[in-house]
Amino acid sequence: MSELPYLFVYGTLRTAGGTEWSRFLTAASRFVGSGRAHGALFHLDGYPGMTVCTDDDAWVTGEVCLLNDPSSALPFLDAYEGCGPSDPLPHGFERQVVTVFLDSGQAVDAWAYIYALETQGKARITSGDYLQAGPRGRPTRASLPS
Repeated sequence: MSELPYLFVYGTLRTAGGTEWSRFLTAASRFVGSGRAHGALFHLDGYPGMTVCTDDDAWVTGEVCLLNDPSSALPFLDAYEGCGPSDPLPHGFERQVVTVFLDSGQAVDAWAYIYALETQGKARITSGDYLQAGPRGRPTRASLPS
């Protein structure tokens, strides 16, 4: 996988998420700006999942950060999202490239963790903004780097 330096985050990794992993990302990157990407957002089990869609009216709100060292940070983030090489298949999330339209008007291609499983029966977050909908934290098996 190419080491694209930008990452789009829309849930518990956002700055205001207040999790140990959002603090890890803050230390491992530089905030570029808030923006949105085409997609639909769903409540999962204490965290959100974004799916890619082409509906012109479906947007997911988040933040873009510039990773200081993508080849170092991305494996830890992949493990957090459950899509690392040692995670069992099928992965609930896949890291994919999306186009993000920043509030500044600039468009950037960025990695995003896209939900890869069935969304039937999952509540859609119609606003597209997980933090506005009420975050609930996220259980994780991954460990922060030391």
